[in-house]
Amino acid sequence: MVFRTASGGWSLDVADSGIEPNEAAANAVLADVVAHANAQDVVEPYVIEINTAGKAPRPAKLREAIRALGPTIAYAPKDALEAAE
Repeated sequence: MVFRTASGGWSLDVADSGIEPNEAAANAVLADVVAHANAQDVVEPYVIEINTAGKAPRPAKLREAIRALGPTIAYAPKDALEAAE
């Protein structure tokens, strides 16, 4: 999973994602991203809701959190899991 940055690039880190102030603005950015999908830069782009409360932006829905941050079970050492928070 990749995230569109505010500068128009791509990042593997959700914290780098460009955050739009409303759904209309997000859909305008999505239209540009779809053009990249057609050029095969990305596949099946869609807008996700981001929770900006806390240290870093995170997906607001569990489905996108799992896609962005990995499984919901502890599979790594505790310090690595805490670093991901």
